[in-house]
Amino acid sequence: MLVIIATLLAGLGLFFVGLQLLTENLKLLSGRRLRENIAVWTRNPFFGLAWGGLFITITQSAAAATFILIGMLRAGMLGVKQILPILIGMNCFAGIIILVLIFDIKLVVFFLLGITGLIYSRDQAGGVRATAGAAFGIGLLFLGLNTTQTGIAPLAEMPWFEETIAATHGSYMLGLLVGLVLSFLTQSGLAVMILNLAFLNAGLFSIEQSVMIAYGSKLGSSLLTYVLSANLVGESRQVAMFQVYFNVAGALILVPALYVEVYTGLPLMLALGAAFAEDATFQLAAINLLFNVVPGIVVFPFVPVISRALASYFPQTTEEQLGKPMYLLEQSGDDPHNALRLIELEQVRLIEILGHSFEAMRTENNTARMALLNESFQSLGDSVRDAISDLSNQHQLSPVLYERLNGLLNIQHSLETANVEVQSLSRQLNLLKGTGLGERFSMVAIDGIDAILMTFMDVARERSDLDAELLSGMTSEDGMTRVRKAYLAEEKSMDANARMQLLAAANHCERLIWLFRDMGSAYSNLGSA
Repeated sequence: MLVIIATLLAGLGLFFVGLQLLTENLKLLSGRRLRENIAVWTRNPFFGLAWGGLFITITQSAAAATFILIGMLRAGMLGVKQILPILIGMNCFAGIIILVLIFDIKLVVFFLLGITGLIYSRDQAGGVRATAGAAFGIGLLFLGLNTTQTGIAPLAEMPWFEETIAATHGSYMLGLLVGLVLSFLTQSGLAVMILNLAFLNAGLFSIEQSVMIAYGSKLGSSLLTYVLSANLVGESRQVAMFQVYFNVAGALILVPALYVEVYTGLPLMLALGAAFAEDATFQLAAINLLFNVVPGIVVFPFVPVISRALASYFPQTTEEQLGKPMYLLEQSGDDPHNALRLIELEQVRLIEILGHSFEAMRTENNTARMALLNESFQSLGDSVRDAISDLSNQHQLSPVLYERLNGLLNIQHSLETANVEVQSLSRQLNLLKGTGLGERFSMVAIDGIDAILMTFMDVARERSDLDAELLSGMTSEDGMTRVRKAYLAEEKSMDANARMQLLAAANHCERLIWLFRDMGSAYSNLGSA
């Protein structure tokens, strides 16, 4: 028994270590340029199907692949209409992978592990190390799945396990529940299907129960996606819910169909599987493939219609629009001057997000909106950072252009720090409002710093001397004095705890004033817009 447990644990360990290694190395490979190429290649829906197959092969998890695509959507690299064919392809290819795994591919996996492992261990600084690491991770994934299959087989000879299985014999709904729970907990429907095939091959489950486990694994994957996407809105929610609906719709049709076939003898999915092969594991793989492929074939021609329907139920939010690049998608890699200007325009949009944050601070119950604006800022900020990095790595810049790029990078650091301060200030002011104290300070702080922010935005856009001079005056010691006076006016009527909260808010205000002053000077030094 210990050997069985150890083998199962080894298989699962290899699987999840391989998944982690694969993910880490893919992050090294997935630069902005690759994401841009994927966006171009998926404009053709049929290419989108192929990319879906690649995504599920790499991640081994429909939920993980879905959220990778949501990340690309938020970065403005893909649209919903491009992502839906990828999701369809992802579901279809998941069934093909299971079909392939029925064959003995251990020899191929060993060769893959040996070759990529040698490259990965020796090419410490080379450009192919990340690629070799990703391939090595894929090899570990498949080795883990194969090891798990091997470990399960001896369970069929255990008397206690035979008795347990016998007690559940004929309970198809239990199989559905087992598949759902395992898929949800392991976060990988493919891993559950490998276990399912092993149980069936060992004679532990009937073909009917195994089919229900397969259906349950789809529902578990959808449940996981639904839970993880609970806080998503707009287009991100559209993508997540399409994946949820895809599997749920299939289960709503095929689960009752299994009962109809079993109790009436009407030839449906089980008959199709039997027509495909005599071996039970091949039958299960074929039915699993049909579950994924048939809905995909039906849905694929209606992607534009489905996209519009999802948009009507989950409309795009203002925060989503703010978080997507507006100018960097037009960036010309052959023109560093133009690229620098587009980066500057996106940084102005980051400043606009800070402005929306101050608008949100004036409202009650603003925590949720502040979180969305913070997410928008980080998403757009990541795109700006990628663009700065690409420009630095892909071009030999003149000293003048390099100095300008370095200035923009410093401003980007300061903008990100300013966003952290704005979020912290909002939390502190909410604490003060929650106690009924600090109302006057909150009003002065929000109005005063928002006015400074608007002036700073004018400097970033126009670079006029008049705006720069006005900003310098507003962020001088007089501006700090106004904050301190507002602080002192409230401080006298507060207890010690409230005074500490007020002091923390005042410190955030002062740091923001300093940041806007320094960034205003940096923009002035960059020259004309």
